[in-house]
Amino acid sequence: MRRKDSAMDVRGISPNQEKTGEPARDRLNLTVLGVCTGTGLGHLDCALVQFGQNSPSAPLRVKLQQFDQIPIPASVRDPVVNYLRSGRHKSKPAPHLEDLLGRLFSSGIKAFCRKNALEAASIDLVGTHSNVLRLLNTRANSDGVREHPVHWNAIVTSETGISTVFDFTTIERGVVRRHIHPTSYVDRLFLRHPTKFRVCLNIDELANLSFIPAHGDDGARATISRDCGPGSLFIDYAIRYCTSNDQSEDHDGKMGSLGKVNQDIVDRYLDAHDPFRQLPPISIATEMFGDHEAQQLIDECLYSSMSEADTIATITRITAQNILKQYQRLLELFFPPGQEVDELFICGPSARNSNIIDYLEAGFPEGVITKPLHDIGIPGDAHEAVCYAHLALEAVLSQATQAAGTPPAPSSAYPNADAVRARVVPGRRWNELLSHVLEFSGGQRLYFATNVRIAGSFEAAV
Repeated sequence: MRRKDSAMDVRGISPNQEKTGEPARDRLNLTVLGVCTGTGLGHLDCALVQFGQNSPSAPLRVKLQQFDQIPIPASVRDPVVNYLRSGRHKSKPAPHLEDLLGRLFSSGIKAFCRKNALEAASIDLVGTHSNVLRLLNTRANSDGVREHPVHWNAIVTSETGISTVFDFTTIERGVVRRHIHPTSYVDRLFLRHPTKFRVCLNIDELANLSFIPAHGDDGARATISRDCGPGSLFIDYAIRYCTSNDQSEDHDGKMGSLGKVNQDIVDRYLDAHDPFRQLPPISIATEMFGDHEAQQLIDECLYSSMSEADTIATITRITAQNILKQYQRLLELFFPPGQEVDELFICGPSARNSNIIDYLEAGFPEGVITKPLHDIGIPGDAHEAVCYAHLALEAVLSQATQAAGTPPAPSSAYPNADAVRARVVPGRRWNELLSHVLEFSGGQRLYFATNVRIAGSFEAAV
């Protein structure tokens, strides 16, 4: 990646900004575990994050204490994926699958605690999320209203004793924008700069782009976030196929770098499958870009007498070329002509695939500086799990200090305040946590943090 300056270099804008050293004893001190699954249900991402704040007006300090990926056994994954493919989820989730999913998360949390010598009682909150699981947690009632059962999250709380936060909705300036991925709000908090226009590209099993205008554009354009097609889904499936399940990913793009791209296959596929023309369904991983799509691509490569390395190189190019295409389209659609991107932060497991990154960097304008998300103190693989830990914190702080029945609209003191709403299954220490939050707030409403210090960043965030 092109590295020309620090990710958080704001010294020329805020010369008097105080650097963070060892923090004093915090008035607010909470430990939150973010737990999420990719669309392919291959593993649980677990990020343990420490949040500290001396007062509601002081900077919020964020420190990633531990990150791990807990594998999901095939005995758990396969029944869920088969259930989604069968179409039966469109009526209502099967009770045994709710049990299966609840125990999937609870056993993963326990495994994370054992691996890192942690006591579950030391964790104040856990924020859970999975794009695929939203299919199972959503059904239509007789009035067509979407409902979100709490059953599998109740199992997580019952098995671990930790209060569980889930079903996140973000509110920007009093407007609910459900089509915006909740993590884009955390990306904006971590990455927004006084003058630089930034983009966050997350290349997980799916690829996601978040466009983050500078502070000066706050009143004109909001953060734009879109899923833009396959990330590592096709590549991982092709690697499993070509290695007879001996490998599950193309580490650093080594195998793909040995092959030659069949551009005709790339262009034909992207002409026939354009996620820009139709927003992909939430079940994209198993219905639109599932294993059957990857197998069709492999069959076409085999029919063309291509080697395994050529097949991986071609399928990798499909991912990279589609990301660049969607990046250009979204920039043209949502922003004024000539809008320039200053910095693009790349995260997710496939951010290590040199074949994807090299292609993107060659296609971006020369002025775009590409950087790893690690520049701000968050490893790329931990991105989503950290985001859901932060969303869980913000949802609880806001809801715990909001009077019952009060609408979540910004106040006159915070006219542009954002908010996070979520559902909570209280754990064993819930009342103690509420008392701590209420004492910290002094009886006042707490709003979404706007001043954050991330431990390990080159400079404190603005």
